[in-house]
Amino acid sequence: TLFRSRDCRYNAKGKFNVPFGRYKSPYFPEPELQEFVKKSHRIQLSCGEFQAVLSQATEQDIIYCDPPYVPLSETASFTSYSQQGFNLKEQKHLADCSELAAQKSEIVLISNHDTQFTRDIYANAKLAFVEVQRNIAAKGESRKKIGEHLAIYE
Repeated sequence: TLFRSRDCRYNAKGKFNVPFGRYKSPYFPEPELQEFVKKSHRIQLSCGEFQAVLSQATEQDIIYCDPPYVPLSETASFTSYSQQGFNLKEQKHLADCSELAAQKSEIVLISNHDTQFTRDIYANAKLAFVEVQRNIAAKGESRKKIGEHLAIYE
C-alpha cells in the first residue's frame, strides 16, 4: 500500500501549485517508469485520511508515508502543501498511527526533515539519514543540502 495524502500542493489561493522548473535537458525516466508498470499490479494506491488508510494495514503491506515535512526552523515560512495545513500535532499523530500500523503490517516508512522534533516523534522507529539538495531558495547561493531521514517501523 502506498499512502499519499489526498491533499497535493496548493498555493494561498487554493490553486494547484507544483512548479515546472527550468531545465536545460530534463530527464524523463522512461526505463524506470516501464519497470514500475511491470510491477504495478502488485500495489494498491489509496487516497484518504492517513488514519483510515493506516488502520487498514495487513501483514503483507509495505506502507510509505510522505507527509508535508516539518519546518526546518521556527522562522521557516513554508509549512504546508494544502489550505488545511499539516501541523505538528498531526505530525505526531501520523507517527503514532504508523507505529500501530507497523504491528499489523510488514513495514511502515515515513520520510521527513531531520529535526529534533522529528527525532523525538520517531524515537521508536529506526532512522536512516540522508542529505538532499534543495532547490527552492530564491537565490542560488542559498541552496544547500538538507538533512532528511526515513523513519522505519518494522
